[in-house]
Amino acid sequence: MKDDLEDRLRPVRAQLFPRQLLLELQDDSLKGQVLRGSGPEAVSIDLPLPPLTCLDGQPLEKEPLGDLIGDLLVRDGLLDAVVLASLPEGAAQWRVIDWPFEAIPDDPIAALRTIDPPLNLAVPLSEATIDLRPLAGSTPRLLMAVASRKLVDDWIDVFNLAGVQLERLAPAQSCRLAAVTSLLEAAPVDELTVLIHPHPAGAQLLLMHRTEPVFDWPLPQDDEGLVREVNRCVTFYRRRDPSIRRLRLLLSAPLPSQDSLQDALGVRAEILTPEPFGSLVLQGLAMAESVR
Repeated sequence: MKDDLEDRLRPVRAQLFPRQLLLELQDDSLKGQVLRGSGPEAVSIDLPLPPLTCLDGQPLEKEPLGDLIGDLLVRDGLLDAVVLASLPEGAAQWRVIDWPFEAIPDDPIAALRTIDPPLNLAVPLSEATIDLRPLAGSTPRLLMAVASRKLVDDWIDVFNLAGVQLERLAPAQSCRLAAVTSLLEAAPVDELTVLIHPHPAGAQLLLMHRTEPVFDWPLPQDDEGLVREVNRCVTFYRRRDPSIRRLRLLLSAPLPSQDSLQDALGVRAEILTPEPFGSLVLQGLAMAESVR
């Protein structure tokens, strides 16, 4: 009788007290936490994935992944939760688009497919899922994230197999950018921000001029190579934009080579702490939800 009553009350409770699950997908792990109202609960999902379950953002084992996600949500009583997920790092590419006309049309994605500019992407725009975000400035500019339509469809299949309600799939890069944007809105015009995100295979470098991403580059795993490559990329960009006079160094987690990196760039690192969120990506997912 009690179980039957719980089953009958579950849909009512879900409507009265809606829960959203923020889920960060990575090639080698899953991380998630519940967002209730405006604040997150503690991280409840944090576990590694077997090798080759995902590769470069592509889910290779869809059925086991779906079963795993479904089992985790059953374990935590979250089958009625709406899922907001970030695609793995390797799933998406992004570019800054200088719109070639005076105004951005009502359907910029369709217009972009028609123009089909040479953007050196891994997937043609005709076969891609496209996300466009306007950038601040006096001229029309857009931040474009592109992922293979097949890859996105495969992740949708994974969540369908899990039996959960998927509301959003967002590029991890866009989520991380959303999480740090408020730090950069008041940045001096002559400052370049160096954001480094460590991961098991090395790290990812993102250079930003104020809130605009201007250079994205993978970094090697070894400490000496990482410092050398960051220094090379910063030097390259400063040659390209001589107006840059100062640097700001942000790390999404501590680096073993942090001291050497600080010495090479001549600036102290700031470690970003997204608490109470489990990561910058989860924080960015929540921020995107709050402004809807």
